[in-house]
Amino acid sequence: MHIILVRHGKPDLSSKARCTPREMKDWVARYQEAPVPAGQEPAETRRLAQEAGYVVSSPLGRCVRSLEYLMGRTDSPVDEVYAEAHLPYLELDAPRLPVKAWRLLFRSAWFLGFAAHTESIGSSSVRAGQAADRLIELAERHGSVLLLGHGIMNVLIAWQLRKRGWRGPLHLLLKDYWKPSLYRKEQR
Repeated sequence: MHIILVRHGKPDLSSKARCTPREMKDWVARYQEAPVPAGQEPAETRRLAQEAGYVVSSPLGRCVRSLEYLMGRTDSPVDEVYAEAHLPYLELDAPRLPVKAWRLLFRSAWFLGFAAHTESIGSSSVRAGQAADRLIELAERHGSVLLLGHGIMNVLIAWQLRKRGWRGPLHLLLKDYWKPSLYRKEQR
């Protein structure tokens, strides 16, 4: 049995802009809707998706579009439990920093418990446990399952899978779009 976690393709939106903490809300909204260009998906990831016993995706557009590129169709199931844990932000109009800096600062703060305007790390971890349980159930039923998901949520799901006795990468690289991470468990 195995579970494959894949991060979506790279959205076509620059992180080089500068903004205030409050403007991060708008940047995140643009990121949510940003297109994922076709033709970037690796052949190996496409093969894994097409050979998986079952394929599921986060409902967010960048995942759905990425999965369409991998599968060549649009009928794969989606589930909110796999959606990304969004960035928090502050209602401040200064300072103006690069988006990359705010992403790093707000995500770091989120891991430390700051969750203004978003789901907390605790709630996201509970949801990741639910996601891991669903993926395990699908893997038991179909032999293998591929999730087209997100950087942070895939990390949280991976932690939950390892807690449940699955073997796979200890750390997922968040910057790697399209990269599959394989988790295995021997059948009893």
